[in-house]
Amino acid sequence: MQRSTCNTTDSTLTVGTCLPSTDCNRSGGRSSGTCARGFGVCCIARHSCGETTSYNNTYFVNPSFNSTDSGTGACTLTVNRVNTSICQLRLNFIDFQLAQPDVDGNCNVDFLAVSPSSTVPRICGSNSGQHMYLDVDPLGGPVRVTVDRSGIAMNRSWIIQVTQITCDSRDTAPSGCLQYYTTTSGIVSSFNFNSSPTPSSGTGQIAGLDYGVCVKMADGYCGIIWETNSASGTNHTFSLTNNADAIDKDVLGSPAAATTGMDCNTDYVMIPGGTDDTGVSNDRYCGLGFPNSVTSTMKPFTLYVHQDSDEANDAGNRGFSLRYRQITNC
Repeated sequence: MQRSTCNTTDSTLTVGTCLPSTDCNRSGGRSSGTCARGFGVCCIARHSCGETTSYNNTYFVNPSFNSTDSGTGACTLTVNRVNTSICQLRLNFIDFQLAQPDVDGNCNVDFLAVSPSSTVPRICGSNSGQHMYLDVDPLGGPVRVTVDRSGIAMNRSWIIQVTQITCDSRDTAPSGCLQYYTTTSGIVSSFNFNSSPTPSSGTGQIAGLDYGVCVKMADGYCGIIWETNSASGTNHTFSLTNNADAIDKDVLGSPAAATTGMDCNTDYVMIPGGTDDTGVSNDRYCGLGFPNSVTSTMKPFTLYVHQDSDEANDAGNRGFSLRYRQITNC
């Protein structure tokens, strides 16, 4: 029976591999529904600390899956390629709850690390719903995904779906894209963006990040509009630089608190070819607010994120949550 993906009956671990029942059991998988016209089972590959997988769509989970853990130390999943035509991995963070960054925005308590990789940043905090793409050598060795937990007693949980993408797949993210969105509209948030209050002594914004976000241009579309995500439930929706705790809350998050252009030289998002709703062109946006909208017709559709290593003066900042929509009238 040829291995292929299938839909499971599990509400959380929704993608499996179609296998004979005996092969699923032998590999340590769990049957969840049938496939191949009933001749196979949809096998869920679920692994945790110190384990190895050679299956696509493996779920890397905390040891007490379906509950939280207070354990410490490095928890590593080793990922072997399913064949020699794998050029990318996608890490899909279905659940991701680790310790928050320290007062300077550094992930020194808990963090995610991927090796070998020079593009995956160290992240921590709350990142459920986020994702990352990383390029891999089709003929290279295994990839190790590690959740490193400090000695601090707290509840942690994670479910990370590891998808392997072939070199000729339409799902391959363009070069330089840590994140890749393929719908005509959606929400892009910085890592650890959270609408709940951040500690008054620090920031929820993670320090030392540099990455690209790409949006696949749909057929017939010519431009993209970026706006703050008003549904985030906070006026901290765009808070990148300066002290969010020291500004009038009625101004926080509004265009009046926005900074643009070359004045953005520490933390900022870059939108190539950006023009705001007043007709002013800029490519850098920072501060404690964002214009009513920023439109770009430059292809490909990209947004770059730069967060420097010094967040000491950015108390109360959350990062950003932006909504995009592609347009046909340019």
